[in-house]
Amino acid sequence: MTVRTRNRRGYSLIEVLAVMALLIVLAGILAPTIRTFGRDSKLKAGTDTVRGRVADARGAAIEFNRPYRLSISPDGTKVRIAPDDLNSDSAVVATDDQDPPTIIESEMPKDITIVPESDEEMAQVADSNGWIRVATFLPNGTCREDSATLQVREVGSYPMIVRIRGLTATATVTTGTSVVAGTTSGAQK
Repeated sequence: MTVRTRNRRGYSLIEVLAVMALLIVLAGILAPTIRTFGRDSKLKAGTDTVRGRVADARGAAIEFNRPYRLSISPDGTKVRIAPDDLNSDSAVVATDDQDPPTIIESEMPKDITIVPESDEEMAQVADSNGWIRVATFLPNGTCREDSATLQVREVGSYPMIVRIRGLTATATVTTGTSVVAGTTSGAQK
């Protein structure tokens, strides 16, 4: 009599456990990196919003031949461009021969705030609604202020620094040197 053995197909318990252990180790290594991607994208989106409003303010000043100001809300969650000579309390009224002025307001992504860096010489100027003026763009394509610096922040991340150069009224972006601590309940220094 011959005994036939059947070939079993499948994996042993040891092989399955080894593969699961490898997957757990890889997940532990990759999870923080994957979480960082989402955080970086929100911070970069906020920075892009600020840079876009800088370009919009400069372009509107040149196009409409009047100074435009870039302002941020008191809590740092919104950025706005509006004509510098426009009183923010008054309603925007256009006559028949003139278009209403361009006013653009943008919200920052969730948990992203903007904080102006101010020199001791240059006090922050706020209008009657609390909008803090950061820079004023002139019709000749320059900025009234020599330079203006904003930090785009998210708790637990390095801030992005947006610098507006006065001569060219353009924005450059660099990464800050210290991690932002605290809460996101407003613009905190």
